[in-house]
Amino acid sequence: MKFLKHLFTICLTILCLTNVAYAAGSKHIEPGLYNVKNDVYHEQEIGMSMARTYLDETMQVEVVGDGTYNYIVGFSGTEYMNNHRITVDKKSVDIEVVEEENSNIKIKFRVLSLDSKVQTQIYVDAMERDVEFDIIPNFDTLELVEKYEVEEDDVEAISSENAESADNTQNEKANSKSSTPVIITGVAATVVVVAGIVVFIKKKK
Repeated sequence: MKFLKHLFTICLTILCLTNVAYAAGSKHIEPGLYNVKNDVYHEQEIGMSMARTYLDETMQVEVVGDGTYNYIVGFSGTEYMNNHRITVDKKSVDIEVVEEENSNIKIKFRVLSLDSKVQTQIYVDAMERDVEFDIIPNFDTLELVEKYEVEEDDVEAISSENAESADNTQNEKANSKSSTPVIITGVAATVVVVAGIVVFIKKKK
């Protein structure tokens, strides 16, 4: 019976964590400009160190009233690096240089969702090759800089091409999110049933 109780506890814990993760991913953020801290990821330690050195720890997220989002990220050390590129969900996106001074540069680009995976590629002169790493916003540190007053009549329509792309991406993410709790619930239920059968057999013996 102790074994079965432990299984129930594990399953309930999994379900709770799933619900928390789902709620965090669907959090609504009001239109405005925000500061947010970021983390970096590279598969090698030296890459992590390099990424953290040259990427500003604080980035900005711009929540636009038409349901889109812009990220503004800053890099230093441009005397050693150039040709900054950004991919969002493994697709190259257009970037806009919004600030460039001395060895610092800030670039702006659009993402379709706050759950989008963002990766940067930068050519490093000394290495004569590209270095790429993930940029991971930490939305627990979100801080409002400027609130946007958005009227429905002032919202610009998204182009049909971008709208279709946005809908497809959001639907894929929604389907993925909605299916995850179902899958985990099914696995948990299966584990409990199997455990019950095992306990029943042991009692019979």
